Amino acid sequence: MSTLKGKSISSTYQNLLQTSSEVNNTSLKNVETGSGNSVAMKLSTDKAEFTKVGIGTSGTSPDGLLHVMGVSAGSVTSNVSANQLTLENSTDSGLTILSGASSSGNIFFGSSSGNKSGQIYYDHGNGYLGFASNGAETMRLDSNGNLKVSGTLSGSEDRYELKEYFEKVPSLQTAAVTQATNATTAVTLDAKYGIITMQSHDLAATDTVEFTFNNTHIFGTSSHVHVQLHDGGTIADNAMVNVLVHDVADGSCKIRIGTNGTDVAAQVFKLSFIIDPYITPNQNFVLSGVNAGGSQISANTGRSTTFAGIKLVTNTTDEDNTILAVRDGHTEIREGVDSSGWASVPFGTENKIEFSSAISTGGNIADSCIWAGLKLTSDNRYTIDANQAYFLYSTDDDQGALTTNGNLHFVYSVANTDYVTDLGIVVAANTVYRLRISFDENRQISVYVNNVRYGLVTTATAGGATQSVSTTKSLAMTDDIDLLPFIGIETKTTSSKGMQVGYVKLSRDLYE
Repeated sequence: MSTLKGKSISSTYQNLLQTSSEVNNTSLKNVETGSGNSVAMKLSTDKAEFTKVGIGTSGTSPDGLLHVMGVSAGSVTSNVSANQLTLENSTDSGLTILSGASSSGNIFFGSSSGNKSGQIYYDHGNGYLGFASNGAETMRLDSNGNLKVSGTLSGSEDRYELKEYFEKVPSLQTAAVTQATNATTAVTLDAKYGIITMQSHDLAATDTVEFTFNNTHIFGTSSHVHVQLHDGGTIADNAMVNVLVHDVADGSCKIRIGTNGTDVAAQVFKLSFIIDPYITPNQNFVLSGVNAGGSQISANTGRSTTFAGIKLVTNTTDEDNTILAVRDGHTEIREGVDSSGWASVPFGTENKIEFSSAISTGGNIADSCIWAGLKLTSDNRYTIDANQAYFLYSTDDDQGALTTNGNLHFVYSVANTDYVTDLGIVVAANTVYRLRISFDENRQISVYVNNVRYGLVTTATAGGATQSVSTTKSLAMTDDIDLLPFIGIETKTTSSKGMQVGYVKLSRDLYE
């Protein structure tokens, strides 16, 4: 080790050598260059002071007082209003606050009138994230994902929002049934209203014919069952066809038709019915599908005792499906205008639309297909619609090739080119999935499952591919394509499959 014995000391460095009496002097002293010029650092026995500090900045000037850089994020600098601390990286960048297991991690915002007027804190002991303004807590996100706001929660006045929580169960979209054998064969159709097509029958002058009508919407003698002739073909002059409803019981009634004494030649009679017309079904959504029939429930049995929503249930033939679709009939308004805003308001790709829903899988998801999102048609095959954006799970490739049939996928199509992303989520039975699709101003899509964002592929690959970067958006969708929301389930075997839907939400910019 070198020694100072017998050597002179330049005055430049004399401040660095202290006597024992000076060791406890906590006054900051300048650090100087060999030429006696002060540098951007001061030292004392218990502290240090720097004008600016750059860690990992590789010779570039720090953006503010403290700049910590992993890899440069590019040609961007911190805003002068928030550059006292800058954390920079070319990929993910962040700040970690580590606290005791029963303590809190805090970020406080203060001024001359108070040092903690605004607060963000995480309470590890109780497992919640809190937000405070003016020194008092105003919002809390608990460990179950429940958001509690003490004030008024206001949405954007420039967004058009539709929300459906199914307080009223949807009816069947095509509520119609045809007698199987003859005019006395019992008929079953679980719908609030619909058409019964009878087998051909000759109503002689004194003849009547009767059949049983089974319907779960009929609740004993308290129900009002209204039936009338909808189409009687060609009926002779002065002839009448009378319709009588009797023996109304829980789940059924009897329907009898006859004449006023004039013969009515053999023909097919169509009867229209409505049960308890003062109790209206859901006005926004209907149930449709393939071979859904009586298993396509639109009654009080269409709810679960453990899940607040509705059930979708298929029939028992391979590829039977049941679909929740928007009501697009023109029953209430003329001139071809749909009565429900879900169908009549255009939700175009250029409108920054957002779709979200919560679905719950059934107890057996083997041999099934589930889809939910925005499409042109209700068809679950991704090769059908030229433009679409929807989540898809299928245990086989009938809907289109999928990389891993047990996983949830997201499909978007741009002018007949299909982009399929394997989200890497293994779909499980009896599990709730909250699904969200969001379009930005460039018609690019971001998707979320249970509030976690997943990246989308931008290359069309047979069967689909995975995307490791969660922030990767879709390619730009075709401009000005109006899409509709659909949610469905399909059986891939000879047993019925079911799922539950808690809500559907759809929004867009108020103006183009």
